[in-house]
Amino acid sequence: MEKQSIFRRLGSKLSNIIQPTIYSKSMNSNLSQNEEHHQPSQDADAYKNSGAQLQTIPSCNEVVSIADFDQDPCYSCADPCFDHKGYPSYLKIDYKSPLEGSVKPYVKHVLISTGKSDWGSRIEDECGTLASNLNKVIKGDSEKKFLQKEKKKDFSKKDKRNKVEAGGLNNNDDINIELEKPRIVVTNSDRQNSDYDPSFSKGNDILLFPDNILIRNVSPKDSSEFYKKFLSSSMDAPSLDEKGLSISSFNFTVEPMPYKAVIVICSHKRRDKRCGITGPILKDEFNKVLKEKGLDVESNNNDGVAVFLSSHTGGHRFAGNVIVYRGGQGIWYGRVIACHAKNIVETTVLEGKVIKDLYRGSMNGSFAPGRGGRLDW
Repeated sequence: MEKQSIFRRLGSKLSNIIQPTIYSKSMNSNLSQNEEHHQPSQDADAYKNSGAQLQTIPSCNEVVSIADFDQDPCYSCADPCFDHKGYPSYLKIDYKSPLEGSVKPYVKHVLISTGKSDWGSRIEDECGTLASNLNKVIKGDSEKKFLQKEKKKDFSKKDKRNKVEAGGLNNNDDINIELEKPRIVVTNSDRQNSDYDPSFSKGNDILLFPDNILIRNVSPKDSSEFYKKFLSSSMDAPSLDEKGLSISSFNFTVEPMPYKAVIVICSHKRRDKRCGITGPILKDEFNKVLKEKGLDVESNNNDGVAVFLSSHTGGHRFAGNVIVYRGGQGIWYGRVIACHAKNIVETTVLEGKVIKDLYRGSMNGSFAPGRGGRLDW
């Protein structure tokens, strides 16, 4: 039997998955001419109606296909590929469902340094940890906002009806209703704390996207203050001095992001073995590619590309799951295999372009004006 290219095999599967109607309205449309976005939840609609632009769909000139990599050796190599480690055949990965639109809209990602590559099944249930406390604060605030919204909505309907009947308000006038808070993603990572506290005795370092800042030594008891300072909708941007250190942020030390780009890979084995198996394989391959290109952190210090394993990001059935944070963008990929690593680095990390065959979605605002573009070293 003639051996098939692993890229061609995946391309054949993916061609049955990619829906022409989706791409005709999104991936193959220029945002300047078509402002229709994929909005799978009511929260996204509310956020859009508030005047913010989701911008989670790339324009046609920001998109490439696996077929464009026909010069890549892996495009014509045998399946299984002998140059890259594959996944066990028993892993049940979903090749039927569409990938695009499988990421819920979100505005921030809190990536917590823990030094571990696996965690309890649900990090929000690990009592006393930063992830657990922070999730409780976020959930509590969201529930409070939701109740306030519902109460205000009921009051506004009655108030509007009374004013319309009294002739003091037109039916087309808007009522100022407080919106639910947009989603915040909180995950643990295998990143080690800084040299200042390698034992995590003072707390956990946090990488915050899209703010592109590092907050050092955040302890679980500081969760409420951290939320108020960095995540609340009423927050002020942290002020940095000429050295990039925070001038005043409670007791937090804030610094610029110490990496040019960050690749986040789900490896949460105790949540789902698919990501637990695929994650470490992908991390090894990404680090290998970056090292060969001289883009790794060790070679470039703050201009390097970091690779971290992460707790549950959603969509384990689409393993391997990868997020690329670069240039204010957060681009999510699914069904990633080791053969894809080189092209993700060259196409997405460096150029800011999206590989449509792997694309799941993105962080809100990823394709807004001023975001993305080529990263130079």
